Amino acid sequence: MEKELELEKKLTANQLYKIYKDEGGTLNFSGWLNREKTKGVFPLNGNLNEEVQRIILKEKKEDMDKTVLGFPVKTLVIVGVVIIGAIVVSKYVKKN
Repeated sequence: MEKELELEKKLTANQLYKIYKDEGGTLNFSGWLNREKTKGVFPLNGNLNEEVQRIILKEKKEDMDKTVLGFPVKTLVIVGVVIIGAIVVSKYVKKN
């Protein structure tokens, strides 16, 4: 049983559907996929899913590490917006 579950993790939804059809299944692909989803089984390629998650985590970490002159980019953008807003407000107040 455990070996069967491990095999299913390595197969794509199309491959699992082909096995289902070979075993005598009568549902079309979308019906079969919906049935598997309602059962809580998401037939995805497990290796591909792990690789995608690894890349997402790597990208998030790289984005978090971006700095300019030692300050996080997000902080510099916020400060820049506040300064520009203050300049606009002061010019507007002086005009009136």
